[in-house]
Amino acid sequence: MTALMQAALFNHPAIMRRLLRAGADTAARAENGKTALQLAKEKGHAECVKVLAEAAAAADGRAGAGGASSGAAAAAEDAPLLGQRVVLGGLSSRPELNGQRGVARSFEGGRYAVALEGGGESVRVRPGNLSPAVSRGSVPVPKAVVAAAHRGEEEAVLAWLDSGGGGGGGGPAGG
Repeated sequence: MTALMQAALFNHPAIMRRLLRAGADTAARAENGKTALQLAKEKGHAECVKVLAEAAAAADGRAGAGGASSGAAAAAEDAPLLGQRVVLGGLSSRPELNGQRGVARSFEGGRYAVALEGGGESVRVRPGNLSPAVSRGSVPVPKAVVAAAHRGEEEAVLAWLDSGGGGGGGGPAGG
């Protein structure tokens, strides 16, 4: 379980914000297959759900748009890939997109709107043609840091991040 998941599970939104700014992967899944968003929702941690929804909105370029985060939170209930990095596959009408990565921005009419990485193009895709993207280059988080996130010890997590522990790429969601 990642530090972001621990913070979501035990209702520590301030730590979640710091981890997200450092590049934590919201698409990472625990051993049971659940994301930080799903864990926060199950526990009824509204502020943590809001933080993750805002991160999803920021990731797809909608940060600051009125109502975007509340809409993202509501849609996430029925669309588990919403706000997450995904990989497209099995597309017969546009096979050149197979293997492309993007972010699932919205879900409407049984299809996700996916913003493709590196191009600004957005495509509508059935859920069966998407899979969660596996993090590339994520940084393993020491168990002590995950435990600190679990306990809500923001200073310990920040000290680790400030020391360069978050790496530069996948961030503190590794592991």
